[in-house]
Amino acid sequence: MRVIKPKKFEPSMLISTNAVELYQNFSMTTSYSKGSRVISNVTYRTYESLTNSNIGNQPIWDWGVDLYPVYNAGSTYSVDDKVEYLNQLWRAKVAGALATPTTSNTTQWELIITDYSQQQWQDIGPSNKFAMFDGQTSTQTVSAAPLNVTLSTGIINSLALVGLLGSSVTVVVTSSGIETYSSTISLDSAEISDWYQYYYEEATPVYEIVVEGIPPYLDTELNITVNGSGNVAIGNISFGTSYLLGTTEYGATAGIVDYSTKDTDEFGTTTFVKRDFAKRMSAKLMLDNVQLRKVQNVLSDLRATPCVWVGTDDATYAPLVVYGFYREFSLEIAYPTKSYCSLDIEGLT
Repeated sequence: MRVIKPKKFEPSMLISTNAVELYQNFSMTTSYSKGSRVISNVTYRTYESLTNSNIGNQPIWDWGVDLYPVYNAGSTYSVDDKVEYLNQLWRAKVAGALATPTTSNTTQWELIITDYSQQQWQDIGPSNKFAMFDGQTSTQTVSAAPLNVTLSTGIINSLALVGLLGSSVTVVVTSSGIETYSSTISLDSAEISDWYQYYYEEATPVYEIVVEGIPPYLDTELNITVNGSGNVAIGNISFGTSYLLGTTEYGATAGIVDYSTKDTDEFGTTTFVKRDFAKRMSAKLMLDNVQLRKVQNVLSDLRATPCVWVGTDDATYAPLVVYGFYREFSLEIAYPTKSYCSLDIEGLT
């Protein structure tokens, strides 16, 4: 069992991508009608207007009764403090005892919501370009094939792509303009056990891949290309450092948690609403006792952190690759030189 400890994605890491956004960036001077959608270049998320004549209301700020204090002339404010004044929301640009926030006092205050009396925007989800970095697999970056992404990652040795749609993935790694790694991986899995399957069975798509053995350089640039016909997609890109936790024992279990609903009425008619699902895995690992401290420290550091968990390198056991978080772990000192680690992993949708 290995876990890829992820590096936190920062927008500055994205060098280029040919994925296009579906909506325009928000503008403070544009009047939006109800149902209009925009993208914030601060949060890289998509928002839908809840009102007509929606102008001068930035969508990135939370809305709620008494969420921010009312401006008080006797208070001292810090930079980025937010106050409500005459149904408007203001952000302090400087620190100190500030004068009344008005449109003529732009040195001290920035108007960020013109009408704060009601909620103006609804968060719809990540923008198309940044959906592959939002930590979820069900929100995909979609593009006409091929989809190309180039990232400046710094030191990494592993990469995982989840929620894939396409026929193959090519990964090229460079350092100082010199290629240090290259691999093309097919996303068509032919699992043939008899002649009927050979002639009639459809290929089983591969939705996630793990790439390890990337040479760790400070100036690593990672280029990912998803090939195929029509639209291709990436649900999540995770990159970082891989840690060996132990050897997965036989008896590991894998499955899914289905968030679909099944409702049966008084006449016995059942209605289904198909929704997302999350993978799950439970495994028992064997490890050397000299690794106990390291394994405990690694897992403790990864609490409440989405990671890629790789149960084994053998592709036969692909269900033991899960992107998610551990619910709990326990260490059992079983023998003088060997111990067990039990892990329960819950995937993300």
